Amino acid sequence: MPRRLGLPSVYLAAAVATAATTAVPLAMTPAAGLSLHPEQPEPARPYIVTARDREAARDLVGEVRWRVRRYYTSALPGFATFLTPGELDELRADARVRTIEPDRQIHPMAVRSTERAPSVRASGAGTTLYVVDSGVAVRRPALDDRAWRAFDATGGTGRACGDHGTRVAARAHDVAPKAGLASVRVLGCGGTGTLADVLAGLDWIHRHARGQSVALLATDGADSPALARSARSLVRSGVFVVGAANGDACRLAPDGRVFSAHAPYLAGVAARHLERHPNADPATLSTWLDCTPARGAIRQNPSRPNNLLVRNGGL
Repeated sequence: MPRRLGLPSVYLAAAVATAATTAVPLAMTPAAGLSLHPEQPEPARPYIVTARDREAARDLVGEVRWRVRRYYTSALPGFATFLTPGELDELRADARVRTIEPDRQIHPMAVRSTERAPSVRASGAGTTLYVVDSGVAVRRPALDDRAWRAFDATGGTGRACGDHGTRVAARAHDVAPKAGLASVRVLGCGGTGTLADVLAGLDWIHRHARGQSVALLATDGADSPALARSARSLVRSGVFVVGAANGDACRLAPDGRVFSAHAPYLAGVAARHLERHPNADPATLSTWLDCTPARGAIRQNPSRPNNLLVRNGGL
């Protein structure tokens, strides 16, 4: 005669059967109306966010919603972050935000040398040239012990990786042999960098530059709103900014920045001029600067007004 199950055993068997039935995920039952696979999160991509002002930038960074990678405290009121499409739309609609642009690769630009001697009789003594590039080989004999590792935005030790930054520094040193050369590394060993790292380099210069200073950027990225705003901030703080450019034209921007294929030469000439005129502000210096080396890099009569903010000369 079969043994009867006790009442507790009956309940236990029923509970096991019920658990086996309800343990099937609802996503696997057609009546549930759910997908068989969980929804994938939105992809997040890197962006540069420029805020309306520093207070707005602090407020935005303080909100834990954003995955902030870098927070710029001096040259730019903004930050680098990862954003999903939904977060991007949310920030674009935020009144505290001025611009948002994708973070992207920044490349070194070719610069040209010139055999023309500067017309200013000086050596750049007392001026610091901040070389924003791939790093400078500080022990290179041609640099005459004038270079040092100032900042590395890539997270390294500041050691030069590639020779672009060293060549740029050497050409500026040929023109202003007594100027200091501060290596601000923003490009990686692959030969490129990111916009976020270049902005970090300019932000560092804004915080640390003292006295007569020139920032030399032989990289692309001139079309970036965040980079342009950071460079303008440097100019307002008293740092003369020289950027590389393609072609033979040399351009003087209304805000005081200079763009030329001969950027190292013009940076060296600016350093020589600042040795003789240490109180010259960048905007005034840029109007004195003649972008055509054939006519001398500094106007011989700087007191004469210059109504041309753009000079196209044969470089």
